[in-house]
Amino acid sequence: MKKIITIIILIAGISAFSAEAMRRPVNYHKPGYWGNMEVLGGIQTYGGTNLGFSITNGACLGHGLAMGLGIGIYYDVEETLYAVSIPLFLETKYSPFKTRCSPYVSMRAGISFNDMEIPGVHLSPAVGFDISRFSVFLRYGLDIYTRSFDIDIDMPDQEIELTAPGKLKSHTLSLGFAFNF
Repeated sequence: MKKIITIIILIAGISAFSAEAMRRPVNYHKPGYWGNMEVLGGIQTYGGTNLGFSITNGACLGHGLAMGLGIGIYYDVEETLYAVSIPLFLETKYSPFKTRCSPYVSMRAGISFNDMEIPGVHLSPAVGFDISRFSVFLRYGLDIYTRSFDIDIDMPDQEIELTAPGKLKSHTLSLGFAFNF
């Protein structure tokens, strides 16, 4: 019984804190803590779909600028193939107005890990609108991985195996929603 009461008190406390936080929009023009959680979905290079979640924590630097470090997890599906990628990134966000509804631009740059390749480069610009503590945005994602491709050539008298270096690029275009805190 004590555990149930403790859980109810914790949930009520978190809800009250969240309700108070929702009343005041994030002010990118005043130095302080900044963070966001976002979900997104869209299309990828070869007609597949992608779903993702990320969280960023950092600071508002004033003058409309915020910077933070983040991590995400993205799931790409193309017919029967799928891939999971985990980017670690630095995000920079600029929101020019102090109003409750303001446009913004952001850029993410970092390293991306996935389940098949060696780590690669992650770049992801976005444009969107902050509406109080929420954001709606359009994000382009680019992940570049360097890898070796094995090529087998079968000839009547011999078999040739070659290894060629190459780059694998993944492009995505996603619509997303975020909660800023």
